Amino acid sequence: MRLEYPGWIWAGLAAAALLIAVVYLWHVRRRGALDALGSSGMLERLTRIDLSGSPYRRGALVAAALALLGLALAGPQWGAQEVEEQTRALDVVLALDISESMWAEDVKPNRFERLRLAGRRLITELAGHRIGLVAFAGSGYQLSPLTIDHGALQLYLDALDPSAAGTPGSSPSTAIRDAVSLLQEAPSEGGDRAIVILSDGESHDEERGVLDVARAAAAERIRVYAIGIGGDRGEPIPGHDPMGERIGGYKRDSDGNIVLSRMMTEPLSSAARLSGGFWARADEGGVSRVLAALSELRRGRGDVTRGVRWTPRFQWFVAGALLLLALDWAWAWRWQR
Repeated sequence: MRLEYPGWIWAGLAAAALLIAVVYLWHVRRRGALDALGSSGMLERLTRIDLSGSPYRRGALVAAALALLGLALAGPQWGAQEVEEQTRALDVVLALDISESMWAEDVKPNRFERLRLAGRRLITELAGHRIGLVAFAGSGYQLSPLTIDHGALQLYLDALDPSAAGTPGSSPSTAIRDAVSLLQEAPSEGGDRAIVILSDGESHDEERGVLDVARAAAAERIRVYAIGIGGDRGEPIPGHDPMGERIGGYKRDSDGNIVLSRMMTEPLSSAARLSGGFWARADEGGVSRVLAALSELRRGRGDVTRGVRWTPRFQWFVAGALLLLALDWAWAWRWQR
């Protein structure tokens, strides 16, 4: 036998013990008052009521009923059965921008920490759905295939930052191509598929190349959603060492000028529209908008999960408690006749 809410057992036992204590104290006080009035025989002749009776039997019945009710509320279960369930899920790949420009601090504390926060929310809100993970800078990195192990995805996200990028630059076309590849490797049956790109939108790819991979995604019935992170004004990019620690100064170009970075809407906005998705700003509810759009997509057959289903048996203990209360009522009715 297993208990779903074992704490209720202690509540039932506490209620039973409290009732017994109250009955005992009431009986002691009652006996003291009767003794002060006179002998029990005389009082019985005057009132024609047997005042010598003890309430302990009734108290025990009600206390036992309370204990059984506590056990019923604890959710007793036995009779386990192995079951299989077919999940209904979306297939979603998160594409995370880890280019150097994500160190910019035009949003606090910086763009990448905002990206990390948005990624955590997406993973949490998409519980039960299959999610894959891609990171990209000048090249792409497939971090995780589609999975329902969202705890592992959170660990990947916590360990990631722009210092992990091996190739400088930003290639959203590579991100879309890698995300499409992940979705094709583990197709679901009959469900919609989506790519969610988290980026400041800067691109070193030709716009035509980004739009071409977006068309290819649309041909596979894969929607692309893009969430823009950053500000509209140019912002310098703080310097960081290979371990991701701030080292002071700012990134400079070949002429020694400080490089300024700002959030760009194109080409990601056009790429998203081509595939049936959209681009939205993170600081204007972009994550909520994407989650709302994903909730309207058609879920396909996901993984088959196996587990154990226990049969609830609380009704037996409720029946026992009701029987004890009925016996108490019958005892009281007989005693009063």
